[in-house]
Amino acid sequence: MKHFRPRLSRRAFWVLCALLVCLRLALTGFQQAYIWVGGAPLDDELMFRAANHITAGQWLGAYDYLTLSKAMFFPVWLALLHALHLPYLISGAALWCGAALLAAFAFSTLWRKKETAQGRVLTLGLFAALAFLPSSWAAYTLRVYRDNIFPALCLYFFAGMAGMALRAVFTPEKPLWPWLAAAGAGLACGYLDREDAGLFLLPFAAAASVIVAVVLAGKRRWKALAAQVIPYVMLGVGVLTFCTLNYTHYGVFALSDFSEGSFAAAMGAMMRVDAREKIYDAVPELEPLAYWLEGDAQLQNDFRDPNLDDYRAGSFYWAIRRAAQFEGTYADAKTADAYWQTVADKINAACDAGTLPSRTGRRVATSQPISAAYVPSTLAETWNGFWHVLGLRDCAPYETLRSIGTEDDFAAWSGYLHCGFNSAANAGEDTPYYSPYQKTVFAVMQGWTRVCSILLTVGVLCAVLCQLAELLPQRRQKCTAQTVVPWLLLFGIFGIALLRCAMIAFVEVSSFGIGTSTMYLATVHPLLVLYAFAGLLLYGRPRKTDKRRENA
Repeated sequence: MKHFRPRLSRRAFWVLCALLVCLRLALTGFQQAYIWVGGAPLDDELMFRAANHITAGQWLGAYDYLTLSKAMFFPVWLALLHALHLPYLISGAALWCGAALLAAFAFSTLWRKKETAQGRVLTLGLFAALAFLPSSWAAYTLRVYRDNIFPALCLYFFAGMAGMALRAVFTPEKPLWPWLAAAGAGLACGYLDREDAGLFLLPFAAAASVIVAVVLAGKRRWKALAAQVIPYVMLGVGVLTFCTLNYTHYGVFALSDFSEGSFAAAMGAMMRVDAREKIYDAVPELEPLAYWLEGDAQLQNDFRDPNLDDYRAGSFYWAIRRAAQFEGTYADAKTADAYWQTVADKINAACDAGTLPSRTGRRVATSQPISAAYVPSTLAETWNGFWHVLGLRDCAPYETLRSIGTEDDFAAWSGYLHCGFNSAANAGEDTPYYSPYQKTVFAVMQGWTRVCSILLTVGVLCAVLCQLAELLPQRRQKCTAQTVVPWLLLFGIFGIALLRCAMIAFVEVSSFGIGTSTMYLATVHPLLVLYAFAGLLLYGRPRKTDKRRENA
């Protein structure tokens, strides 16, 4: 008896895609954004203020200690949505659906040998799994912050690179540049959206380029290699554009004056010494800041960790910048640059001369130096983060805290972003009010989250076992590009997911201390979905027995 094989026409496929997108956007329509005016000056308020300045034609606004402290693509996104009169939350969901559809088509090459109508079912299934991924509607996406779009930008990049690599091997007659252009858009926008994007995205890009160069031969290799420059050129153009705008308005040719340049040099120098008090004595320029850092009650309340009775590394950077602001250091970008360079030079000179005890060599970085002391806790947190992702934890589609602000604040934010906020409170409580319809929808979404957590956990674990089991048969057979590239691609996707978990784990144990966060791990969820779906499809089925052996 023949096996049942679902089939789908081209028209039905696109109709179902449209319906799924409408359903996904409708679910987001029940959600409400969350703000805390006065409580997020380093994050949401910074982005919103910068977006308003862009709309007013003032780039990022007047210079202060926060203006160039972060990558600023997200305010550009907000300003674009405002100019087009598009609602903030719906637009973020639409961007995610586009990334999910691109990823589904990127991997569809793996099952292109199947009957076309049946292959469309698999493509539609992968699209649905990604479009309705619970982490894409979790509470962190309701903030007016850059992580609302960062996972989607990363997925555009990964989908573009994967689509390029697979088509270079399976359909060499088709052009690679559309996929590389999509990857370039994701790479450039993601790099300009978060400072840590390069460490996460560029290794995958380099590996994909090397694999294509190795497995292809002849004219195909040179054409494929020539096309590889597209995403890097797009990244370069994006970085050059932002740096030029910053130089034009502030006199600093850089994406950020936080993670690069003289401030990073000063922080790297301070990390060479294990006690701030010793630095204050050795560097007179820092003495005025000591008053604020060690004695100002408001600054310590905002940034000091009461459990440690000290600043964590992740908050000290902001505390010292605000202290410098109080002392007039951030009157303009050039003054700030000269000040921090002087601080860096004097600390390094004292360390080199032995006046200050040094525990590391010279470094330019705002991140903590990697040391053996962090290894056990980083590995433990990486493990926790991985299981946090597999379990789809902290993916509730609503915010349990009520938005805080005045009526004028809500009017300004809502008018600019074209969306509502969860500012209404339950009677007699300080918790947000949600209507019965919203609660019903949220319950369905949470039920789907529980189902997905089981499917994702089982799917990833089975895919890992199946892929490893495929390694031995491949070694016994003649390896071809068609067998090696998919195996390496899935191995790379799983590896880059673990890398992201490890990156966030190191920052958590060395600087943050805020606990495992879905927001920072949300880029891992779609990678594991892709890995599980494609891995089980390729390696999860019984291997076909040679007909000659069956007839023997």
